[in-house]
Amino acid sequence: MSLKPQPYITLPGTRFQPLATELGLERYNLLEVSDDSVNYEDLFGGNEVAFVVHEGKLTLSGPTYVRNEEPMVCVIEGDLIVDGPLVIRDLDLYVPLWVKGSLIARDLLLSADAQVFIEGDLKLTGNLVTDGTDATHLVVHGEAQVGAWLRPGHRGAIYLPASVPDPLEGEALAARLAPTLVQPRNRSLTLCEHVLAGQPLLRD
Repeated sequence: MSLKPQPYITLPGTRFQPLATELGLERYNLLEVSDDSVNYEDLFGGNEVAFVVHEGKLTLSGPTYVRNEEPMVCVIEGDLIVDGPLVIRDLDLYVPLWVKGSLIARDLLLSADAQVFIEGDLKLTGNLVTDGTDATHLVVHGEAQVGAWLRPGHRGAIYLPASVPDPLEGEALAARLAPTLVQPRNRSLTLCEHVLAGQPLLRD
């Protein structure tokens, strides 16, 4: 895959600034935004929680592939707008992405241990794919507009408004998957590649 993943803090156009841990814990209540699903102790144990904050709207151009390298909490104090698909694939570490506004993109794929909390709306012109672990979180407090919701596995805490269509999963999903996604060597990575390349996930 030509597009290499990178952490939130190094994405072009981002202006994340560190925030003191005491202020972060006071200002950003993870248990509340996660609908009582997870807290900082669950994610970071007794370690200090690092916070970084991007003030205002963040616009990202083109396909965006995220894989973080250090545990932290990334807050966007505004909307997150991606001109293309957004794929988040965190491996064996926790980096909650907290969007105070709305998240707008073509497609959104959460893989492995990805965590996203949206206080505003989720607006996708394409598909939502949740293919993570028990640690995966997607919580949307506003409205949601998605084409289709693909859920290859049942793991993770996914809290979406009633406007989201029922997920395609199990045999129903298997019957609709594009031929290139049937029994791939690494399903999770292949899904990421398809979404980033704009390839169809479902048969017509």
